[in-house]
Amino acid sequence: MSCNLRKSLLKCSDKILAVRENMGAQLADVYLIERTWSGQRQGDGSLVDVSIKISPIPEIVDYSHSVAVSESGAYKSGDILLRGISFNSYTESDLTTITNKKNVERFYKVGKHYYTMIHIKEKFLTWDIQLRKINQDETERG
Repeated sequence: MSCNLRKSLLKCSDKILAVRENMGAQLADVYLIERTWSGQRQGDGSLVDVSIKISPIPEIVDYSHSVAVSESGAYKSGDILLRGISFNSYTESDLTTITNKKNVERFYKVGKHYYTMIHIKEKFLTWDIQLRKINQDETERG
């Protein structure tokens, strides 16, 4: 029965998830960045970034000021959670920042900051992703 319920709900879930974006109430745009280096490994040569906007835009939960969460050790200062990423639009392999190519990196860009994935969690109709901020991205260096 739950399989049929899931299929039924998936048909309309993207419309529900898009409400925040349609109202203009999102905190920031969210992009998945795939960076390819011209050399043999990450950091060698010049870089080319390809960005894919995550849509509908997920909810951004910022844990940087939560004392309770930071004391538990699961989250660190600066971590964020992307909640409600569409099952219809993305698979786990689409969303992971792990790559098997030595000269390719994957990141999330939320607003102007870059993040790497710490954990991905499958929910009934969506994905939740814990992200950790990168100290300084290549494109931010002078």
